[in-house]
Amino acid sequence: MKYKLSVILNARNEEKDLPSCIASLKKMSVKPFEILVIDDASTDKSAAVAKKAGATVITTKHLSRGLGRDFGWRKAKGNIVAYLDSDMIVNKDWAKEILKKFDDGADGVIDRIHVWKPDNAYTKSLDAFYSFRIDNNYKPFLAWAYKTSVLTKVGGFKDVWLEDGELGKRVLKAGYKIMLAEKAIRYHKGPPRTFWNTVKRNYFFGKHDAKSIYKNHPESLPKKRLALFSLFWLSELAAIVLGAWNLSFLLWLPVSFILLYLALFGKFLFINGAIGKVSIWNCVLISLASWIRALIWPLGIIKGMLEKD
Repeated sequence: MKYKLSVILNARNEEKDLPSCIASLKKMSVKPFEILVIDDASTDKSAAVAKKAGATVITTKHLSRGLGRDFGWRKAKGNIVAYLDSDMIVNKDWAKEILKKFDDGADGVIDRIHVWKPDNAYTKSLDAFYSFRIDNNYKPFLAWAYKTSVLTKVGGFKDVWLEDGELGKRVLKAGYKIMLAEKAIRYHKGPPRTFWNTVKRNYFFGKHDAKSIYKNHPESLPKKRLALFSLFWLSELAAIVLGAWNLSFLLWLPVSFILLYLALFGKFLFINGAIGKVSIWNCVLISLASWIRALIWPLGIIKGMLEKD
């Protein structure tokens, strides 16, 4: 057997989601060598549920995401390790398609993500954004499956937020290849996706992009994009200040938000080539997801860059 695939699930109080995740892994066309659940000091029945579903369980003290993932691959017996969150479900050929990419010369592989049963404008916009990004000359910058030999050489995961992105930076810097397995699909249930939840998540990821990635890999900081969005927010501040003198300046606030959305809509529709590939409605949704990210993510980055470790 050329590859021994260890699938690692890091779980803390995930008794509700673990059974469906493990069941989807067991239904795959290519069976994993092992399903390893790293039970992160759960206070519910996660460990018992995982064992009943047929997984191997190792219980640890409460660890960070980075340390939990690092612990997992070091305990795995396979020569390929793949990660999933416990609230994810994979398609039948997930493992098969991932292993094909290792045959093609990959050192790490990223799969295709979809939102599980999108049921409102925000979840649909996010799902449309995921699909468009993959279909538009996507260049992988992280992976969810690696050769254990590669993890050994680069030192594995670090104790940082967004540990997967930070690891991806080091893997690519070291000259290794990360490939996309387009037909390997994982569906993410995730937390409830409301407008405010989406805002908070984008702020959170922006802040930890800065702290975990840009501080360690300053060359990847998107300086031009940050400068543009900083100017946007400065124009909002100027409108508020000038509005105290003349209320007509406050009209800039709603107008600028609308203009930003229209600009992003045009970008996806024409510049990025969505026209002819996806429906107009999906372009509207893609632009909505990008609009929220464009407004909130830079604020998180600025906050993260200013915070001391």
